[in-house]
Amino acid sequence: MSKLAPIRATLRPLDLAQHLVEVELVLPAEALREGGVAAMAAWTPGSYLVRDYARFVDRVRRQDGRREQPLEKLDKQRWQLSASKGDLTLRYRVYGNDLTVRTNHVDATHAQIIPAATFLYLEGQPDRPYEVRFEGFPADWKVASSLPQKQGACLAADLDTLIDSPFELGSFRSRRFKSGGTTFELAFTGDHNGDEGRITTATQKIVEAAGAIFGGFPFKRYVFLFTFTPRLRGGLEHKDCTSLIADSHAFDKPEGYYSLYQLAAHEFFHAWNVKRLHDTVLGPFDYSQENPTKMLWFHEGLTSYMEHLIVLRAGVVPWSHTSKELARCWSEQTQRPGRLEQSLEESSWDAWIRLYKAHEFSPNSSISYYDKGEMVAWLMDAALREGSRGKAGLPELFRLLWTRHGENGLCDGDVRKAFQELSGKAPEPFWSAYISGRAELDGALLTRAFGIKLEAQAAWEKLSPEDREDPAAVRRAKAWTGLVVAPQGASVLNVIPGSPAAAAGLSYGMEILAVDGWRTTSSSDVQRGLAEPGPGGQVQVLAADRGRVFETTVDVAESPERSYRLVPEVRASLGQRSAFAASYGQPWPGPLKRGGRR
Repeated sequence: MSKLAPIRATLRPLDLAQHLVEVELVLPAEALREGGVAAMAAWTPGSYLVRDYARFVDRVRRQDGRREQPLEKLDKQRWQLSASKGDLTLRYRVYGNDLTVRTNHVDATHAQIIPAATFLYLEGQPDRPYEVRFEGFPADWKVASSLPQKQGACLAADLDTLIDSPFELGSFRSRRFKSGGTTFELAFTGDHNGDEGRITTATQKIVEAAGAIFGGFPFKRYVFLFTFTPRLRGGLEHKDCTSLIADSHAFDKPEGYYSLYQLAAHEFFHAWNVKRLHDTVLGPFDYSQENPTKMLWFHEGLTSYMEHLIVLRAGVVPWSHTSKELARCWSEQTQRPGRLEQSLEESSWDAWIRLYKAHEFSPNSSISYYDKGEMVAWLMDAALREGSRGKAGLPELFRLLWTRHGENGLCDGDVRKAFQELSGKAPEPFWSAYISGRAELDGALLTRAFGIKLEAQAAWEKLSPEDREDPAAVRRAKAWTGLVVAPQGASVLNVIPGSPAAAAGLSYGMEILAVDGWRTTSSSDVQRGLAEPGPGGQVQVLAADRGRVFETTVDVAESPERSYRLVPEVRASLGQRSAFAASYGQPWPGPLKRGGRR
């Protein structure tokens, strides 16, 4: 327990309907003997973007006896504090009307409080503890938090712990269960069409499947904060809890549950990968600016793949769904133009300025360390299984790293060493191809390891039997110009580099007014017009750019685009089938025929 006097924080509602709360901080005298600086965090861990939370803060003042005085502001997020012989009280107003997992949302129904966006901290004093209280909120509201509570206060041992511990206030619904000596609490906020009993049961299976990978849980209490609201989805990991947002209307189909289960598995796995087992750059944090790392491919990309293994092993998502998810991501990542421009390490390093600040050219110049990282994790799992003859895969890699490094931090070299030990292969070729390099993904590795293959399909190969007999339907399905039109309207969303559309001078943000004289007002209008001549043909496109109208000729080519589906090899060997079962905890999805290779 810290011997430092705590900062005492109290949150009070000002106008819930207008999304306003007041924060009172009582700073201990010992912290201000020589003055100091109060600062607001610029970002929150797990979401790698400078969000400038201070823009939601105003009326920052100090209490001097009965008088309040404004503080001198030093820059966008820091305030000067003069020396004080006694405790100093600060008050300020916070606006919160952005319902995401990394921002505050306050209204008459609940309050989601993100500490990084709410509480000032004292520069140079990260070890000082906090006591957080909530006063004046509706009488039927409760507080959900992973922080221990004592005499009405939530206790944070230090600044990192405070910022890593979101609060949910409201009349939420609660459930709990115990597993492996750990208590798990679930708070459900918002109306939805799902079954909370079903979600709770699946969550227990998920945490047990994840815990089995590491041999148990590194905490005695963990909190899931579920929030439901229309058309939103997101999650953010914390050391002893996670915040999850799901679409209120998603649960009329099994896929709605599957999506939530994958999200829960992803964020829960982060309790190890990134919250405890992490690059040394990622904690303790500098909250005033970016904290770049080249290892987000490891922390996020590999976790994106592990979420699939966890829900499969838990038995809450079927292989039929997971296989479609993996094949869809493979299709996207093998055709995204940016795959040739940016490596996973580069994507990780530039997360602060590129992934979270995407623009219209981003698909052509960058990748996501989440999605591309997920596919590389799939290949890494296969490489480990192949090299170890099925004995070790990505789960065993994480178990080894956890046993060896625990919460002491790790680096890229540690991951390479574990890969080599488990696979018997030098890590350099794999890293040079897929992590520091930009090599094309090689599905043959999946076939060799698991006996599953990615089967490419062109658009015209997916036509119905009737349409395949129709030359016009086949001609249109083969047509391609490289022009991507926004789903709503007829504006250009992207132009594939080197495509006929690029050669014709079409570009981002232009509006397609007509194709071959036919007026276009929607994406379907544009695509239908472009496809009509088929490969080898041409179309006349009337477009508008910055208020001026022009006409251009666009050649139509045969589409190079392919989608993939995952199919089992008919003659998969016993070793391949066993490796599949070892990774996914699922029975072999293909036919079991005699004569399969060993």
